Amino acid sequence: MRWILESALTLVINTLWMQNIVTVKDPCKCRDQTLCKPISSSHRTEVFAFHLDQHDWAQYQWSKITTIVVSGDVEAKFYCIAHSHNIRLVLKVDITMSQLRNDATMKRHLFMAVWSVEKYSLDGIYMLFSSKLKKGSTNYHDFTRMVNKTASKFYKTLPGSKITINVPWTPSCKNERCFDFLAISSVIDLLFVESFNIHKGMKETCVAKSISSYHDVFAGLSDYIKLGIESRKLVMGVPWYGYDYTCKRIPQDGVCELNCSHPVKKLIPYKTIIQHLPRSMTGKVWNDDQSAPYAVYMDGKSYHQIWYDDPESISMKSTLLKRFKLGGIGVMQLTDVDHSRTAWAMLHAEEMWNALCPP
Repeated sequence: MRWILESALTLVINTLWMQNIVTVKDPCKCRDQTLCKPISSSHRTEVFAFHLDQHDWAQYQWSKITTIVVSGDVEAKFYCIAHSHNIRLVLKVDITMSQLRNDATMKRHLFMAVWSVEKYSLDGIYMLFSSKLKKGSTNYHDFTRMVNKTASKFYKTLPGSKITINVPWTPSCKNERCFDFLAISSVIDLLFVESFNIHKGMKETCVAKSISSYHDVFAGLSDYIKLGIESRKLVMGVPWYGYDYTCKRIPQDGVCELNCSHPVKKLIPYKTIIQHLPRSMTGKVWNDDQSAPYAVYMDGKSYHQIWYDDPESISMKSTLLKRFKLGGIGVMQLTDVDHSRTAWAMLHAEEMWNALCPP
């Protein structure tokens, strides 16, 4: 029975696909009906932002954002405010290995992506793929083929759509995350470079490090440009969070040694980090080698070291926008900063927003 239903669904999707029928749009819920039209502006430096829930969004600094990545349903007020500020809303679309390996699955997934963007009057998609790919493998080539099909279908069915895809901080295929970066960049609008979680494996030195050190970010972006990718197609992603590492012993000279086989760490948002700092043993400590701050605190009998990004470290990386003539900068993610109305929160949020957009 399940096989019959899946076959029937595939037949329906294929029929609609061939007829180029997508769906009927939801009625516009904005007072100004023109706000439900796609955003068409271009030739501006992108400020990408990831919005994964509905909390405190009214306090976002709308004038500094160009594109917001959303997941699933979008609240009507949020949609109308974003479009009134000329901000694109693009749908996060998760790509899995099974979609690469099966044409029917790929086609079904792509159909639903086009259907959703059309139905909710969104402005494009953000393709998220986090699986490992080996250079030259079958999946490696299948991924390029899927990106080509996606771009072709979106640009034909929904002209003006913006397509972005996430890529690792470096194109050197570390951790076996390897794509045909140059080929992909030629058919879509933007590559969102995840210039964070750089030392995620922690197996090189078994010590805590910055997750987004300036020198690594610089090197990664340089390598993308050396491949022949247009710099204006690169968006540098920066984190609004850090990692809280559990040290094997008290850090000496700022070095937090980790358990190499099972490093203990947890993600911690910036809004929590700045609450930790006054109660930490060290307060903010600046590391010149990594151009990033850290702090040490004690929890019971365990020593912890938090590496994070703040206005100072983000401002340094933001200078790379002009240096490399990048397409923009992106923040992961908006809810990691407190956007409530308290004076304390507003001050810190203002500093983080300003760091993204240096004069």
